[in-house]
Amino acid sequence: MSRHVKENSNEKDNKIIENKSQSESQGDVSKILSSSVAGASSLVMLQLISRLATFVLHQIVLRYTDPATFGIASVQLELLLATILFLSREGFRCALLRGSGDVSEVDHDENLQGKSKDSIIFGNSPAGSIQKITNLSYVPIPIGIITTFLACVFYIFYATEESLATPYYVISVVLYGLAAFGELIIEPLYIATMNNLIFTLRVRCEMVGVVVRCVITLTMTLMGIPKNNEKGKNAYGILAFAVAQFAFMLVLLIGYVGYFISNWDIQLLKPRKLKDERQGVFWFDEHLFGLAKTFTKQSLLKHVLTEGDKMLIAWLSESADQGIYAFVVNYGKESKAAARKIVLTTSLQVLLVLMKFHLLLGLLFIGLATNYTGTLIDLFVGPVWSKSLAPFALSIYCIYVPIMGINGITEAFVAAVATEETLSVLNYWLIAFSAGFVGAGIIFMKGLSAGAVGLIAANMFNLSTRIVWSWNFIKSYFLKDRGGNKQEMDELKRMLSVSNLLPKPLVLISFGLAWIITYFSNQFIGWETLDAKIKHIAIGGVCAILVAGIT
Repeated sequence: MSRHVKENSNEKDNKIIENKSQSESQGDVSKILSSSVAGASSLVMLQLISRLATFVLHQIVLRYTDPATFGIASVQLELLLATILFLSREGFRCALLRGSGDVSEVDHDENLQGKSKDSIIFGNSPAGSIQKITNLSYVPIPIGIITTFLACVFYIFYATEESLATPYYVISVVLYGLAAFGELIIEPLYIATMNNLIFTLRVRCEMVGVVVRCVITLTMTLMGIPKNNEKGKNAYGILAFAVAQFAFMLVLLIGYVGYFISNWDIQLLKPRKLKDERQGVFWFDEHLFGLAKTFTKQSLLKHVLTEGDKMLIAWLSESADQGIYAFVVNYGKESKAAARKIVLTTSLQVLLVLMKFHLLLGLLFIGLATNYTGTLIDLFVGPVWSKSLAPFALSIYCIYVPIMGINGITEAFVAAVATEETLSVLNYWLIAFSAGFVGAGIIFMKGLSAGAVGLIAANMFNLSTRIVWSWNFIKSYFLKDRGGNKQEMDELKRMLSVSNLLPKPLVLISFGLAWIITYFSNQFIGWETLDAKIKHIAIGGVCAILVAGIT
């Protein structure tokens, strides 16, 4: 009897221990999920605040900065920074953030148990899994030394005469290079931060960095006003942007290093040798290193696709055209970002509704906004920019906005439903589209001397070809395997026709008339004086109300 009671007691104890273990495991998962959600929310808020602060800063700084200076800072130097960082670390980030590097999984005793007598860590132990990531996270630093040196040398010795004649050009290049390399120095700390879900550290450091960068840029720009030299150029010019970027790096460096010195065992962040049966004694895990190399190769193409417009305009245009393009993109980037973040389902009805909505939104940009770019620019940043080619370039960009929206929707749908084989084919097409973009850019910018407007036109050509490819895929996706149902096939063809996507003729006519009215208002009333602005805006408001009523 007592034996039976004892067995039941043991069974209950085992169940209690098992349930406790399961509850602890579930609790850990819940903590990870809640940390991830909270961290993601913080990062989204960081992006919003950073964009807003940068946008507001530009509105003030642009009043005291000429297009050529802004072009060098926002196109050439930003491209230098992006190139160094992207080529040095992007592939390794993609590889290392896929694995688990959470040191909370390994306590001090387990960490010691994962080591051999000669302090070499066993690769298959929990500590070894973390150490593999730690070791590889240092590789971007030596790569960064090479890329920083080569990029800065290229920028200094192969710069145009116009760039070299810009005050503080060489020192600004050096500061941007040092800023990039400084960010690479803290890359191991960044990897540890993200793998351990310490999102608050990143948010705080980058938030403070953005504020410091904005304050320094604004302060130095304002300090340069009393010392303006000929042609209205700011005395400090690009140096203000360079010093601010260098200060941003210092904030990140101090923030990350200070946190890890205060809160971590620094021994966990040191590179160490590992050992396993497959590789013997090694520093870098073959699988992770191979994955990083693969991602690095892909990042080369990704960098060209992402920064291709800056590369092209820096190569083919003067600094003033670069500044106008950077100015226009500064106003248009929010629409572009919003278009790319739309979440699509596989429903054809939802897809068509989204496309129709963006076409209507595009008509609003084309029918009304194109004739108010001069007014907008003069109100926000003053006559230095409103009397340049910026209003015309921004009006062309208004036509580009709906193209970006449609491209974002169609490519998002392709990415959501396409097979791996189709996506591989798309990669080759993207290379062809990029070649077409470069060719169009050379024709528009060099052949037709269209400058920033030419680059916008080249972008429109590039995205239009991508829309055609995506739309053909979408049609084939919905029309395949319908089992010979003619009625269903005819209905799908009707829904997928271009005429079904376009707004009603009356809506198109109303937008056309609105454009004509606001065009003549812009030509004959103008926006040079406050009284003219009020009248011109009032006419646009009436047109917008009438169009909204018809739509």
